[in-house]
Amino acid sequence: MRKSPASAFTLIEMLTVLAIIVILTGLVLSIGVYVQKRGALARTAGEIAMLGAACESYKGDTGHYPQDTSVNSVTDSISPKADFIPIAPKYAASSLFLYKELTGDKSTTGDTDLGGQPASGPPNGIPDFGQTRYLKEFEPRILNVVKDPTTGKITTVNYFQDAFGFSYAYSTAAAKDEQTFQTSLLTNPGNASTQRPTGAALHGFNAGSFDLWSTGGSNPNGGVNQDLEWAKWVKNW
Repeated sequence: MRKSPASAFTLIEMLTVLAIIVILTGLVLSIGVYVQKRGALARTAGEIAMLGAACESYKGDTGHYPQDTSVNSVTDSISPKADFIPIAPKYAASSLFLYKELTGDKSTTGDTDLGGQPASGPPNGIPDFGQTRYLKEFEPRILNVVKDPTTGKITTVNYFQDAFGFSYAYSTAAAKDEQTFQTSLLTNPGNASTQRPTGAALHGFNAGSFDLWSTGGSNPNGGVNQDLEWAKWVKNW
């Protein structure tokens, strides 16, 4: 009595199984990327809320929100309506200014543990002597820093960074527009042409306070449609 030949997969069956494996692998990877992106967006939204609350505490103490009042103001010169590239120097400069104001860490040599020597050098993660801290507790991962390769200690804080590794942006450009308008009313109250800036004439969205946002990991290099980009951002307006 002859035995039946052993069954085996045909080439078509093997290709079908391989195709199914490839499809399932792609689905698993895409779901993983989606979940990771949603988690990063949620973390970024939480950090923006935290920074915004610290700004409110700052205003409660000083009477105004953090604003760079120098001639070349880094917070008045950046606008969410015009600046879309998170790797641009404006982003880092505005975020660093906000870091200094909220944490009291404004220099290397003015640290509290050094007894408040004359301030010099970049912020290094330690509040300066006599400076008020409005943001006292936060995850270190929110900071983009340079560390000493030997000791691991922070030597320079560069800026607040979002969950995607890009700089947050902080703007007082719209607030500056409102301040300019109010000044015009006081200095020339009879000028009928003085109009409160709105729409495209307003260099931001929150004229009474500040604009704070993350690009949500999108558009690191520019070339965008404004409306599509704003929809991707995590923001306070």
